[in-house]
Amino acid sequence: MLIILFTTALIFLFIHVNDVLDFLGLIFTVINPIIYGLFIAYVLNYPYKLFRNHAFKNMGTKHKWLKKFNKPLSITLSYIIVFGIIIFLISMMIPELASSIQTFIDNVPEYELTLRAWADDTAVFVDNLTGYDLYEFATFNNVVTLITGNEATEFFKNMSASLLPSAFTTMVDIGTAVYNWGIGIVISIYLIAEKEKLLSQSRRVISAFTPEKFSKRFFHVCTVFNTKCGKFIIGKIIDSSIIGLMCFIGMSIFRFDYPLLISVIIGVSNLIPFFGPFIGGIPSTVLLLLINPMEALWFVIFLFVLQQFDGNILGPKILGESVGISGFWIMVSVIVGGGLFGVPGMVLGVPFFAAIYTLVAEAVTWKNEKRARMKAEAEAAESDAPTVEETPEPVQKDKQ
Repeated sequence: MLIILFTTALIFLFIHVNDVLDFLGLIFTVINPIIYGLFIAYVLNYPYKLFRNHAFKNMGTKHKWLKKFNKPLSITLSYIIVFGIIIFLISMMIPELASSIQTFIDNVPEYELTLRAWADDTAVFVDNLTGYDLYEFATFNNVVTLITGNEATEFFKNMSASLLPSAFTTMVDIGTAVYNWGIGIVISIYLIAEKEKLLSQSRRVISAFTPEKFSKRFFHVCTVFNTKCGKFIIGKIIDSSIIGLMCFIGMSIFRFDYPLLISVIIGVSNLIPFFGPFIGGIPSTVLLLLINPMEALWFVIFLFVLQQFDGNILGPKILGESVGISGFWIMVSVIVGGGLFGVPGMVLGVPFFAAIYTLVAEAVTWKNEKRARMKAEAEAAESDAPTVEETPEPVQKDKQ
């Protein structure tokens, strides 16, 4: 009956796959605030524990009535500090980003002249080196004309015209995101405040309705995922924030253009393992290349040194052994996670794969140890068994 029921359900899913996907999409749309709340509570649980277990650990030792303020004070300070830092950074970045974007738009004609001059210099260099004029090749001429000619202006005009009709949809999406994150913040406060109670209830329900062997294994799997994901997410946020700050300081010292805009790009893209430096470095280099090719070259050298510092010193110091997998598996997890879930999948794919890798390694170790133990017991049993010479002669019974 179970096989028949499972087969029927599987056939139903295949026949009505579009309806099932629409239903799942509706469910995810409805529970989006809850998902955001779970994520916020999970991240802010670390500063909350820091305040409650360390900063306010001895609160109420002398005055017992102060002990009841431990939890609400820890929650309040966690949210004020974290969201205060985020609001402060946003209030600083938005005017600077707007100014950088406006400056970039105003300098587009100069960038076109710079690109045209760069193309001319490249053509002259190739002509002197090989004797071939690049402008004789239709491909090169078309690319230069597309980038620096009237086609580029028309392209940007058409793109702007196509983006205007979607402005209303964009505003609706922004409003929905603000609503989801706002409700998520409220939900996260309740989750942190009642964390112990909710975890205890969940453990009791799982233990009551599942076999003991399954519940123990399930709790162990949750612990592994929590350890891997928690350490990686918090460590990566701290690491990327430091790299973004160092990038801004270094670009300000060397007087690179657009220091805040590029530092934000580098810091945010650094959250993505393995491919993050390339995702953030390529557009930043192209942006500086439009201004001055030599400045772009020096920026590439600066970014290379910064990433070497992050990969060999800062990253291992902060993340430690939280990942525990090789570079090949990191690359695979980022590709698969990004292909399935986009940017969140690229960020969370590594800790999820690291947790799965740890569980598989534990299972393999347990299987090998069990097999070795069974083999040793079998060999011990064979050595204790009597040999042919030691086997006593059968006792002849009296015929009577």
